Amino acid sequence: MTNYISETFKKQGIDNLIYAIHTDMTLDGDFADVYAAVDNENLYVLYGEEQVTRIAGPRRIVAQFRVDQLQTFPLASLGELRTEKLLSAGRLISGEPGSQKLILSYTLGYLNFVERLIKVTKNLKEGNDPLLEVVVDDDLFCPKCGSRYPEPDRKLCPKCMDKATLTLRLLSFFKYYKLQVAAIIVMMLVSTGLTIVSPIVGTQMFLDDVLTYGGRFYGAVAFMVGLLLIVRVVNTIMNILFSWMLAKIMPWLIYDLKLRIFEAMQRLSVSFYTSKRTGNLMNRVNRDANNIYWFFVDGVPFLIVNVLMFIGVVTLMFVLDARLAVIAVVVIPICILLFKLLFGFFRKYHHKHWVYNSQMNSMVSDAVNGQRVIKAFARESDEVQRFAVAGGKEAGVETKMMNMGFTAFPMIYTLMFVGQVIVTAVGGIMVLNGEMTLGVLMTFIAYMTMLFGPLEFLSWVSNWWARCLDSAQRVFEIIDSKPEIEEPANPKELPDLKGNIVVKDVWFQYDPATPVLKGMNLSVEAGKTLGIVGKTGSGKSTLANLIARLYDVNEGSITLDGINVKELKLGQLRENIGIVSQDIYLFIGSIADNIRYARRSATIEEVIWAAKMASAHEFIMNLPDGYETRVGAGGQELSGGEKQRLSIARTIIQNPKILILDEATAAMDTETEGKIQNALNQLQSGRTTIAIAHRLSTLKDADSLAVILDGKVVEYGTHEELMRLKKEYHKLFMIQMEGLKVISMD
Repeated sequence: MTNYISETFKKQGIDNLIYAIHTDMTLDGDFADVYAAVDNENLYVLYGEEQVTRIAGPRRIVAQFRVDQLQTFPLASLGELRTEKLLSAGRLISGEPGSQKLILSYTLGYLNFVERLIKVTKNLKEGNDPLLEVVVDDDLFCPKCGSRYPEPDRKLCPKCMDKATLTLRLLSFFKYYKLQVAAIIVMMLVSTGLTIVSPIVGTQMFLDDVLTYGGRFYGAVAFMVGLLLIVRVVNTIMNILFSWMLAKIMPWLIYDLKLRIFEAMQRLSVSFYTSKRTGNLMNRVNRDANNIYWFFVDGVPFLIVNVLMFIGVVTLMFVLDARLAVIAVVVIPICILLFKLLFGFFRKYHHKHWVYNSQMNSMVSDAVNGQRVIKAFARESDEVQRFAVAGGKEAGVETKMMNMGFTAFPMIYTLMFVGQVIVTAVGGIMVLNGEMTLGVLMTFIAYMTMLFGPLEFLSWVSNWWARCLDSAQRVFEIIDSKPEIEEPANPKELPDLKGNIVVKDVWFQYDPATPVLKGMNLSVEAGKTLGIVGKTGSGKSTLANLIARLYDVNEGSITLDGINVKELKLGQLRENIGIVSQDIYLFIGSIADNIRYARRSATIEEVIWAAKMASAHEFIMNLPDGYETRVGAGGQELSGGEKQRLSIARTIIQNPKILILDEATAAMDTETEGKIQNALNQLQSGRTTIAIAHRLSTLKDADSLAVILDGKVVEYGTHEELMRLKKEYHKLFMIQMEGLKVISMD
């Protein structure tokens, strides 16, 4: 339960709440903040106004509620609760018609929450677990540290996530490259070691052992220069080798990761995709995997190098002279603190920049897709103004960010330089007093300069690592997701599938407490045609999805030739069910490839035959490249009717035992519909067919018809039998006939 709602009720002396929701209207239809909650005895409705207050601490903002009115409804006296939909709002009503009591009003966006409240109340009355089959929305804040979740649909706190486990799991991807990783680490150690000893060779030994030694030893100078060159060359070779080997490993490692994500996505059920945005999923495959890739390419190697560099340089500084090392080290914590503060500010600016940039991208997308509407209402200048405002905000944030960087970084480097000046001054005095050689002092100063890079890198790499772990968590969330529809442990396979379908007492709901099918019963014999009619939203398409097991029933069963579809092998089930839907998708590729998608081995002759059967051959031959014309993103634009005919051709070439036609001719003109209907009639011959249609005239010849209303079969029989009943089917048929008469008169 949301904490701020329960705290508001506690102030009213109401504790031990079981479930609570937030809605937005009073009973009079005015907008307000309304909290509704239940405990074991009562249903409470609290009216008032919610105000957001800024506070100190990680949570930063909290909701405070001004109470105007509290209503209490004892559960014992409440009748059956149900929702009633109006045009743009809904109502929660108690009791039977004639003795109704209005409990709540709300806009339709809150319908699901109200339905859940009804489910909780019903469970309480029936003595069941109150939260049985009820989705409970978590708080928007992390219960451990109080920080707000960055993404409301992912209850993940970046501060509290198990970074160690994620890190180990990421490193497990390197298990196939153990030798290469070991070689890379050895080469990095050698390279870092050579970098650290370079100042000793090139400065201390050169100044103290060669230039200040008595006599003219040109050979010694040449030897030191050659030694320095050898160190540099070996160092460069080591860098090239480990970079080359890393470049050889990482693309394949990320390939493995992306392949794992994509494989996991293919296993997941349809319901997973309906709850996720397309861009979100694409980011997980591409952007999040690339975030991990670049951190391991540019982050981990240089993290190791810089850590070793920092430790090695500081150690050598203390070996050279402990007194100067103490002076130098004093500046280091101050610089690290300043870097961390600076990058904390940068993170905020980067987030704002990302938000404004996202807004601009959304505006561009809207403008491109909505050009017809924009021009129809002459709103071009308004759209430009909207874009200019967002662009101005983005430019303002970027200006502040750049100015801060141009100001702060020179100041930090100046502080580092001050430390270097102090070391130089103290060291100079020590050289003059004979306490230190010039070579040692110059080497010490070189080491101080070498510390600047690791200090800066280590101060901001933690933010990079946090982003990498956040991406890793999103990636593993997909990999670890369990499909709702799984292959049975011991799947059954029908040696001779006939196509007898029986739907018995089926209940199904996409969202808890909102059933779509309510105890549905119907059957169709093998080789027969069942027509299904009903109003929009009555559950017709849902039934087709359940038969193909794109979803699983919540209660009841669907059997095929006497065997529950949950027990059948998924491959055999779906290969033998062909669905021609009103939602058509064409893949990027040629028309021929799209038609043969259901059976990759189909020859071009079979593709052409299927296209002719679907009345698609004629328009295909008029396209620039015929059957090789590319469709999909960036390809040939096709009309809705043309796409639908390709979809029918795809199903024809599949040659299924069971055919489901879900508004198969909805996007076609009357002449084309007639042609395709004849083709479909031939295709239906000998196959079990379930035909869903709004145009009842296309179902007159079905062996039987089922009328679905509010998730139930209310009428069943032939066209003639249902017309004689003069009930729902008769009413729908006569309405359509009258509509056709009006159209013909026009």
